[in-house]
Amino acid sequence: MLTNDYNKQYERRQRIKETTLVTGIDIGADFNAVGFMNKEGNVLGRYPKVYNSRKGFDQFVQITEDLKAKHGMKDVLIGLEPTGHYWRKIAYFAMDQGYAVRFIKTTSVKHIL
Repeated sequence: MLTNDYNKQYERRQRIKETTLVTGIDIGADFNAVGFMNKEGNVLGRYPKVYNSRKGFDQFVQITEDLKAKHGMKDVLIGLEPTGHYWRKIAYFAMDQGYAVRFIKTTSVKHIL
């Protein structure tokens, strides 16, 4: 069983390309914390307050697109923990922008931290 889980994780990591901007969002009621990194895990940017509003979401897209251009990225993969109902607005907005959104289990996040 452990080998099968490892193989699945390996396959998921292989989907992330050198040109993928990996984005992690810590969901909050009023604002979200956002971090950006490349495939190797090098941090490309941290933004502790991206507000849950249209203005905040537009700011998020601007930051994301600027980082994509600066680092030669083509794709965006967003990982977030679906906390309560607060995740819905930014997740749907990000999907409307063409970004891939994946959900991270709460237990996985706590295990990593």
